[in-house]
Amino acid sequence: MSETSNNTQTQSSQPAPKGWVRWSGLGVFAGIVVAVIAIGYLSFTTILKSQLEHYASQAWGAKIEIGSLDLGIMPIEVGLRELQVTDPDKPMENLLVLSRLSASLNLYHLIAGRTVIEDVNFTGLAMHQPRDTSGALEKATKAETTDTAEKDSKSGGFAMPDMALPDPSEILAREKLETLEAANRVQAQLDEIDQAWSEMQKQLPSEAEIQDYQKRFESLTGGKNDMQSLMAKKDEFEKLQSELEAKKKTLEKAQDLLQNKLPKIQKDVVALKDLPEKDYNRLMSKYSLNQSGLSNVTYLLFGPQIQYWTDEGLSWYRKLEPFIAKLKAMQAEQAAETEKQAPQRAFGVDVAFPEYDPQPDFIIKRINGSGTLDWGDIDIRVRQVTFDHPTTRLPVLFEVLGKPKGQDQALRVIGESNFTDPQAPLNEANIVWDGYRISDWTISGDKTLPVVMQQGLVDVTGKISLVGVDEVNAVVDMAYQDVAMDVSQSASKEVKRYIAPLFDEVKAFKVKADIAGAVTAPSINASSNLDKLLSGAFNKVLGQELQQVKAEFQDQLNAKLQEQLGPINQQLNGLLGDKAELGKETASLDKMLNFDFESLVKEQAGDEAEKAVGDKLKNLFKF
Repeated sequence: MSETSNNTQTQSSQPAPKGWVRWSGLGVFAGIVVAVIAIGYLSFTTILKSQLEHYASQAWGAKIEIGSLDLGIMPIEVGLRELQVTDPDKPMENLLVLSRLSASLNLYHLIAGRTVIEDVNFTGLAMHQPRDTSGALEKATKAETTDTAEKDSKSGGFAMPDMALPDPSEILAREKLETLEAANRVQAQLDEIDQAWSEMQKQLPSEAEIQDYQKRFESLTGGKNDMQSLMAKKDEFEKLQSELEAKKKTLEKAQDLLQNKLPKIQKDVVALKDLPEKDYNRLMSKYSLNQSGLSNVTYLLFGPQIQYWTDEGLSWYRKLEPFIAKLKAMQAEQAAETEKQAPQRAFGVDVAFPEYDPQPDFIIKRINGSGTLDWGDIDIRVRQVTFDHPTTRLPVLFEVLGKPKGQDQALRVIGESNFTDPQAPLNEANIVWDGYRISDWTISGDKTLPVVMQQGLVDVTGKISLVGVDEVNAVVDMAYQDVAMDVSQSASKEVKRYIAPLFDEVKAFKVKADIAGAVTAPSINASSNLDKLLSGAFNKVLGQELQQVKAEFQDQLNAKLQEQLGPINQQLNGLLGDKAELGKETASLDKMLNFDFESLVKEQAGDEAEKAVGDKLKNLFKF
């Protein structure tokens, strides 16, 4: 009994043996492992971040910087913080800034050899933020791009139509008038005929000469003449006829001059009466401010704004050109690969085996992002981002909501990028923005026509389509209402007098913008009922004044014609009177020239023979 108790006492007095785990050592080991993992993680993320920045910057053409990079395992996730994307065209400005960007990958598909990104989320979106240092790459070479759009863009100052009412006296003093030109030509022709007529008149027989010829003719042909006397007068008659023939030829030349020239002059004088109307219409169309004079106001007002939006889109297109080129190359490579893998034998039967969660080789299922820009908040949602549209039959869907500060309604852009049919790709976006509230918007800053929309509401609808990736076709309708516009700051007196009241009357109007053609050089058009509204109101304001000016103008034009027509008609009537007198003189000469002297001789010879026979009979029978 005592021996047992002694053994027990001996065992309880010995120190307890140590366990298999030494906790202190395990703690040190765990610390080392954690430190190694942390160092490895930091090293790996640092190297990965550096590589990402390097290759992304080279692809983008300017610095892309990442504040920090983190990786997750459950689920597999990659996150970026403080992402800055430099504007290649403005190295001291960040085109895009994100405070947080993360992407989660599907582990199952990653093991199966597919890149399936379940979600991409970003927050803290900001644009056009200044940089502290330049974001240009040291050896970056800026790609040469054709600036066709800028060269072809419609530019130039605001040229308003001539607002001043035309002054008839000033216009008539400086303008060439067809009426006066034609009258001067008629006057010149008349002077030429008059001069020729004056020279010819010197050779024409005078009235005294005609009377002298008449007396000589009557003495040679009148009274009782025996044969001896008639034979003696015959030579004198022939001499008179010779003189008359010469004078007649002179008269015929004079008649030819007047008969051939004066009828044309008469027609030209009649035609002069129609010319003032033609001059009037021509000059009125040149100096009058009619409806067509304001037909370009829409483009003058809204064209620069539309051009600005187009240029913004073009600048983004050019920034994305490298990625578009890569997309084209990728599609071409896929097409070549498909062609290369085409079966060389007869087509078999496609057998679709059931597959768990079938997905394409690459897809981003969801992209969600938000941010605050200078002008307001923006939310972006994109779905089904894949580049293998023909196989997946999945188009890329996107929706953008933008709500400026102080606005009740948000801009909504919904669209898709669909290459399921490579021969007919569809890239389009629909724009809806109802009730955008406008306040103090400077539409035009031109000195001649500065237009400020003090208030207004506009409903915007539109559709933008890309044919392939090189051509654009866009139509945007803007309906303005409850509009109040101010043009009072114009430096032009004519604008203040005539145009400013017109804008006061405009309360609602519509604008339609069309953009079509190559993305790098689209054609831009803007049409609106504003032109018609302004022109109609303008014609109403100016109608009365313009009619008075037109009447005065027409009176002055007719008076100028009458000044020319008076001397012309007087000179023409004088020549026509001379022409009539020539006819009488010619008739007198013709009467003398056509006298048959031989008949007179024969008649006299017959009388004398008859008398001789009678005398012989009397002597024979002695009556």
